Amino acid sequence: MATVPARLVLGGIVAASFLVRYVAALGHTTPLYFPDEYIYSGIARSLAQSGRPLIRGSSAHFPAMLEPLLAAPFWLTNDPALAFRLTQAENALAMSLAAVPVYLLVRRLGGDAWAALAAAALTVVSPDLFFSSFVLADAIAYPLVLGAVYLGVWALAEPSRRLQLGFAALAVLATFARIQYVFLPLVFVAASLVVERGSVRGVWKRFRLSVLLYAAPLAFAAALGPKRLLGYYSGVADLHVRPGEIAHWLGTDAMLLAYAAGFALVPGAVVGIALALWKPISREESGFAALSVGLLLGLFAEAALYATNGSDRFQERYLMVLLPLVFPAFVVWLQRGRPAKPAVALVAVGLLALSARVPLSGYTVSDFKQDSPFLMGVFRLEKAVGVGDGSLAIALGAAVLACLAVAAAFKKQFVWVAVGATIVASCAVSLGAISFDHHVVRTVRATYLPPDARWVDHANVGDATLIQTPATPHARAHEQLFWNSSLTRLAFLDQASPIDAFGRPHVTVADDGRLLLGGKTMRGPLAISNFAVRARLTGAVPVATGADYELWRPAGTPRMALFVGGLYHDGWLSPAGHLTIYPAANGRVTGTLRLPLSLPAATKPTTLHLQGPDVDRRVVVAPGKSIVVTVPVSHRGPWTLSWHSNRIGYLQPDDRPISVQAGMPSFGGSYRGSAAPSSAA
Repeated sequence: MATVPARLVLGGIVAASFLVRYVAALGHTTPLYFPDEYIYSGIARSLAQSGRPLIRGSSAHFPAMLEPLLAAPFWLTNDPALAFRLTQAENALAMSLAAVPVYLLVRRLGGDAWAALAAAALTVVSPDLFFSSFVLADAIAYPLVLGAVYLGVWALAEPSRRLQLGFAALAVLATFARIQYVFLPLVFVAASLVVERGSVRGVWKRFRLSVLLYAAPLAFAAALGPKRLLGYYSGVADLHVRPGEIAHWLGTDAMLLAYAAGFALVPGAVVGIALALWKPISREESGFAALSVGLLLGLFAEAALYATNGSDRFQERYLMVLLPLVFPAFVVWLQRGRPAKPAVALVAVGLLALSARVPLSGYTVSDFKQDSPFLMGVFRLEKAVGVGDGSLAIALGAAVLACLAVAAAFKKQFVWVAVGATIVASCAVSLGAISFDHHVVRTVRATYLPPDARWVDHANVGDATLIQTPATPHARAHEQLFWNSSLTRLAFLDQASPIDAFGRPHVTVADDGRLLLGGKTMRGPLAISNFAVRARLTGAVPVATGADYELWRPAGTPRMALFVGGLYHDGWLSPAGHLTIYPAANGRVTGTLRLPLSLPAATKPTTLHLQGPDVDRRVVVAPGKSIVVTVPVSHRGPWTLSWHSNRIGYLQPDDRPISVQAGMPSFGGSYRGSAAPSSAA
């Protein structure tokens, strides 16, 4: 770097990465990762508005507060769209700055300026910078953890008070951003024992400050108990350890992480770490190897434990900080003169055999790729050229990278070819992941939100309650809550499932149709989900609609007049459901129910079994035909008709269970809806 200072080039890498990642984030127009993004943004918004970490008015008990604290000023604008974009910019900058500690780490390990700049470039082209588009803490934790590794290596090599305190500060900040990094101090103490070659006396002599610094919090945590300490994450204490399943996931995570890192550098990195642990030539080498292995073991254990307790997918999001450490480990091997060539070749051949034996197409199906930008990129390729051709292309690419690993071991000139190929592969995967993300965002935005995402705020009805109804996807509620600050309360009707861990206030309907929350009559504006229900209210008027929600403004006391549970937004009936008509002021329901039913052609005849007071009928709906079922009603109190289908179909692409098509039921006669104002949701 004789003509241009290396640190100036490093600044250019950071700036270019920030620009590219922010431009990519512009195509990510709405949050997707729920409930996490709703929680982080909700706490940040609450901090800006009230100075307290609240979710829907209740204390969040959320330990990972750094990201909300940093993003809170953005929410002072009272503009969710602007706050969202500013958060994305902050995340893009934070993740891009991770190039700096990795650059410094390689220099401390003895690498030259070119190697350090290559490490910086590999850090920012990692597919995991994909997460800079999301309202998550991963972007903030990313540079902090890598900075902690750098300072940790330095502190292990030169045990000064200043460096040990520096590592402790970054470790605390990383944990404050992502609680998963809470074990970093333990890794440092264990690494100090490795560096001192097992001498407890040496550890106490040189790292007494760290030992004492970490002992007090550990004792406090043990006395307090994990459930009270972790708050929102207290469920971690109840996870089950299943050794067989954990071993399976450790192997799966290791294989897919090797893919994500690029096969070309992994063999040399593995050998470099092994040699640094076995026969280190410097305290820096020993410290780096010990810290890296400790970090890897801790993160792998967390990811495997999480995967075996309900989240059975590759947790690349939990492992992302390991990818930038592959090249520094590779540099350790290079600095030693590329030793143990047969071992490098053996690892490369093993990776090559693995890529031929285990196609990635099995890992890109369904939600398995949800936490893995690498698998998203692979899936995007498969969608573009077909699963077979995509799998073949990935296998060939992996084979080329593995061969470059062997070539680099025996021919020095192939080292930089392997590095360049890894950078190119990472860029390609990143582009694929971004393309896939933009496609998903467009679909979600069109499906879950109206053109005006702030439709509730712009209706100017004041603070409103979002009523979540059964079968409504949680993400639909999260989208409305994120974009509309006037939705200050959330309540759940019937068997609607909770969308997060922050309370489940239950709405019931009284016999006279009043909506009761906590035993009290609801009188304010209501945003009711009609994804799988239809509601007709009286005492309220509809003022706005938005993607399977309707906003009602009270005109007196809102009351339910007619409710259909199991009629989807697109006119399909679920295989089982019910319809309830609420009585008029005299307490009676009198009149005739009309229920339009139909089936498209090329389907199969379907029978609905209708049951209710004085009703027990079976109605056959023929393909290509339409009928109107009429039911006379004379009943005191709410009248409910239930149905069950003899045939169940599944509608794509969301795999919803369906029976027949239906129009909105109507009732002619005397019931609660006889009194205006009323409308169908």
